[in-house]
This record gives sequence, C-alpha cells and structure tokens, in this order.
Amino acid sequence: MYKSTLIATCLAISSATAFAAPRAVLSEEGQIEFVVKEMGVPVSGKFKRFDATIDIDATKPEKSSVNLRIDISSLATGSDEADAVAMGPDWLDKAHAPYATFKSAAIRELGKGRYEAKGALNIRGKERDLLIQFNSTDQVSGKTIVTSEFVIKRQDFNIGAGEWNEVDVVSPEILVKVRLALAPPAAKSSTVSSR
Repeated sequence: MYKSTLIATCLAISSATAFAAPRAVLSEEGQIEFVVKEMGVPVSGKFKRFDATIDIDATKPEKSSVNLRIDISSLATGSDEADAVAMGPDWLDKAHAPYATFKSAAIRELGKGRYEAKGALNIRGKERDLLIQFNSTDQVSGKTIVTSEFVIKRQDFNIGAGEWNEVDVVSPEILVKVRLALAPPAAKSSTVSSR
C-alpha cells in the first residue's frame, strides 16, 4: 500500500513538473492584433513575428510566468503607406525601438482557467506597469490556447505625435488582441519565433 502510494505521488509530481515547464509556442496558430480608431473608423493590423516563453502552472499559479517580445518591423495593416507611418518616428519608431516587450512580475488565478498577470510593458523604450487578464484553455489534443484582450493608452508610450494626438483624429486607446497556442507539455522547445 505504501509503495503504490509513493509511486502515485511520484507520478503526480512528475506530471505537474511537465506541465509547469515552459511550453513551445506554435507560431502558425498564434496572432497578435490591434485595433485603433482613426476619424471614428476602426483600423486593424497585426504583428507577424513575435517570440514568447510561457510557463503556466495550474497547481501553483504564482510560479507561472509570461514573456513576450514583438518584432515591430513585422507590423502589417494591409497598406504599405500606413505601415510606414506606423513604424516611423512619430509612432512605434522601429529604428530606435525595434521590439515591444511584456514581462510578467506576478500571476494569480481568477478561477475557471482565467488568470491575471501584472507586469511591465515596454514600447518605444518606455516601460509602464500593465495589468492584464487572460484565459488558458486546454485542448483535447494536448495543446493549450491562451487568449487576452486589453487596452493600452497611446500617450503612455508617446505613440503618435503632432496632429495624431488630436482625439478626433486617432483615438487615445488601442485595443490589443492576443491568441497564442502552446504545444503539448511533451514538446522540448520552450521558445519559438512566429514567422
């Protein structure tokens, strides 16, 4: 009886450890999108390349962590002219700040696969505290889908200078939508670049 209990405990610990290890991000199934209103009309875009290292520990949420790095040069709105403006010095300033990053400092569970992450968001070399909520949903295939929607304020990162700061031209808030697919726990790689 003691031996079987010991074996079961060891298996449970190894299983929890496997799930707690950082999971590979499946680049082809992930997306990072944004929506901003220009003259009251929603304009959407996305970032095609990003790196993420995600470790979600359902048994000890406080041990979880999220690190995300977005390649600003991969921005795409469907318009070359709009892309050039968005990556220019008045907006995301790709030349001086080629990446936007988010690094969690603390994560807590909210229940039913929902979590809250407190961390630092860095855009244009300006770092601001950010509190976001995200959902983590396990799939039958063993994959885990992580989704989040949050709003950032342009003025916090000096995004959009001059006439662009006029409220009636471009809205002060940007909606960000994130969807990441994590490989099953057995996957070896912990960091994958989205292409």
